[in-house]
Amino acid sequence: MTRLAGILIFIAVSTSVGFAQNYEVEYTNHPLNEVLIGLGEKYDFQFSFNDQLLSQYKLTVHRTFHTKQEVIAHLLKDLPLDYETSGEVFIIFAKVMEPVTYHLSGQIMETGTQEVLPFSHVLINDFGTITDLKGAFSYSSNIDSVFHVKASHLGCYVLDTILYAGLHQKVYLTPAMVGLPEIIVKNNIVEKSAQVGESPGLTKLNPYIANYLPGNGDNSVFNLLRLQPGILAAGEQPNDLIIWGSPEGTSRVFFDGFTIWGLKNFNDNISAVNPYLAKNVNIFKGGYDVTHEDVVGGIVNITGKNGSTQQSGFNFFVNNQTVNGMAELPLFKKSSLVMAFRKTYYKLFDGEDLNLFSAQGSGRGQIEAVVYPDYEFRDINLKYALHGDNGDLFYISFLGAKDQFSYDAQRNVNNNVVFQSSQEGNTQSGATVYYGKNWSLGARTHLKMSYSALKSTYDLNRRVENRWNGRIRSKVDEHADTDVVEFSTEAKNEWQLTDKHQLQAGMGITQNSIRLVEDTFDIVLVDMQEKANRLHLFTQDQLSLGVNVKLTGGLRFNYAQNIKKGTIDPRVSLSIRTLGYLKFNLAWGLYHQFLVKSSVVDESGNYRYSWTIADDEQIPVMSSMHWVAGAAWSRDKFTASVDAFFKENEGLTRYIRDRRIPESIYEGVSRSYGLDFYIKQDIRHHSVWASYSLGKTEEFFTYFRDGLYRRAPQDQRHEFKLAGLINLKHWHFSANYVYGSGFPLYTDAINQEFTEPDYNRVDVSLTYKLWGKKFRGEAGFSLLNVLDAENVKYSSFTKVPIDQVNTVYINSESVGFTPLLYVKVGF
Repeated sequence: MTRLAGILIFIAVSTSVGFAQNYEVEYTNHPLNEVLIGLGEKYDFQFSFNDQLLSQYKLTVHRTFHTKQEVIAHLLKDLPLDYETSGEVFIIFAKVMEPVTYHLSGQIMETGTQEVLPFSHVLINDFGTITDLKGAFSYSSNIDSVFHVKASHLGCYVLDTILYAGLHQKVYLTPAMVGLPEIIVKNNIVEKSAQVGESPGLTKLNPYIANYLPGNGDNSVFNLLRLQPGILAAGEQPNDLIIWGSPEGTSRVFFDGFTIWGLKNFNDNISAVNPYLAKNVNIFKGGYDVTHEDVVGGIVNITGKNGSTQQSGFNFFVNNQTVNGMAELPLFKKSSLVMAFRKTYYKLFDGEDLNLFSAQGSGRGQIEAVVYPDYEFRDINLKYALHGDNGDLFYISFLGAKDQFSYDAQRNVNNNVVFQSSQEGNTQSGATVYYGKNWSLGARTHLKMSYSALKSTYDLNRRVENRWNGRIRSKVDEHADTDVVEFSTEAKNEWQLTDKHQLQAGMGITQNSIRLVEDTFDIVLVDMQEKANRLHLFTQDQLSLGVNVKLTGGLRFNYAQNIKKGTIDPRVSLSIRTLGYLKFNLAWGLYHQFLVKSSVVDESGNYRYSWTIADDEQIPVMSSMHWVAGAAWSRDKFTASVDAFFKENEGLTRYIRDRRIPESIYEGVSRSYGLDFYIKQDIRHHSVWASYSLGKTEEFFTYFRDGLYRRAPQDQRHEFKLAGLINLKHWHFSANYVYGSGFPLYTDAINQEFTEPDYNRVDVSLTYKLWGKKFRGEAGFSLLNVLDAENVKYSSFTKVPIDQVNTVYINSESVGFTPLLYVKVGF
């Protein structure tokens, strides 16, 4: 019985297997939709699918399957298709594919020195971007892993190349410097003196070009600045930049991240920035974005050299005023140390150089006394930089500087004799600690901590006495100490979200402190100390709307702890490129400034300025609105641009010491508007450029009796500049010309002005360069103010009333005819 049951089971199983369905699929290069239709007709398969989608996939199959599921799984294998069943129906659909993102990140560096090149232009697949302080860039694409890259930096040959997806790549640009004969670059162009029009109100300068401009070399960076449109050159302002009519103290110069408050420079020839150290210069004249510091004027951002990690070097410079030396030392293969020192090596003028003269002024009873000042100066720079393998950068930069400016004047005026001596000393210090990190997938982080301080002293002694009886008619004895200190920290992050979308966000804390002491005849009039902390947050979104349109919008929030007040500054800009060579820029933004420079005016109309912290009571927070529009054309080494601007400033303050009106701090407003025109042509190794600025700056203070706006002290209607550089291999010739219409000069604190004479100045220079494999030499000769025009420095007059008719004007004269000679060597 048991044996019979086993036989029956075996027979049943064998019968079942014998009747199981087999599916034979025989197709050669057939579309998938036709294969499925055939299976449905032959084996009663039921399908639901997109006929057009499946028709694009062709299959070759010669195989037998045992189940329907095996058939479908094999047919869809290696295809971007999937299926599910609903009863007996196979539903076939396209797989939801995870997008593949290709990432490219890298760093722009200089051939030979391995110096990073910050703020370089990089064009990736027609998408434009700017490298950060580390020279880093990043880009993402969902389309292709091959990238067409075009990189440029001022002073370097443009690189046009192909890069493949990958992180932390190094891109090297060759500097176009005479002195590298072993490097030959053919069929390429070089970015030379300046770039304009890339962003609203932005100008980029090549500091190497500055070395060939007329001058003694110790102010070459600022000589190049003063030749740009929108930056006041006429008047040779001694310790502040006036950009697009900005009031005193509203524009700021930064070096390696800390503030340069301004040192008194002599005859426009010695500046606070050592030209050996300048690597990159960006000028933001207005309409800049939310990532920049809280000022209402313009910004000049100077990036210093990090030093070569490949070989040591030494440079020495001497002229008939100063000595200057710089050393570069590579350390441990990935780091470097840069040291530089400058000093005036003798007093620029002795007593025999004082030249006093008088001039009757157009019937106004003005008698002018011109003096040449004594000036002493020295500074030191130190910078240590460490480079990571993935493009990370760490550096510590330090500056210490000191100067002393003084003059003595004596002048007989009718029955009186005027004695005046003035002395001003400044001590500038600054330091920055910076760390920049490149993350995977193109994200970047910047951490910065900066300190800067300016300690100034001012002394004025004046007396007017009768020549015959010695009776003193008037006497002044003033002394002032001013200290301004800024400490700041900031963290900023950047994300390249897609190939057309970049996001930035950051936050920081700034602490400002000031101390002001004023006395007269040893009686203390002012003894003030203030300190304030401020928190700032910002976020910014940058979108590329197609290849030729870029929209940037951001918000900056400030909270001032001392006044418990917050401000929100929205800013937006739009750039449109058309025809490949023409670009239009628009920008609008709100700006606030919490550390302000207040003017002090005495009854003779003499201006003096001092830093103070806004308390929103006597000293309001300064605010400004910027409108900027511009266009730039750049093609075949020819560049032309035009910029229009309009700025409204509120919260200006002025302290009036005049017995005719109540002595008080008065609040005011100002507005400036105008046009900048700029053209530049590069012809082989030569360059020539010209600019014209048409502008107007007006101000109104509550003490104005007529209730009308009047010309601001820095108002200038016209300024024209022309410069040319000729490069004949070893010989370099350059010349520049500046014309500026006259500034207003008020007779006292409240009365109407007359206009100073127009400004005219022609400078020329000739430089000879000699180089070898291990030696570089250079000798230069300059003639400043070749025509010996009698120009007037901006805000340089000191007015001394003698009686009801006569006033003595003591003027620290602007640059007269001045020959300069310098020698430079490097190893």
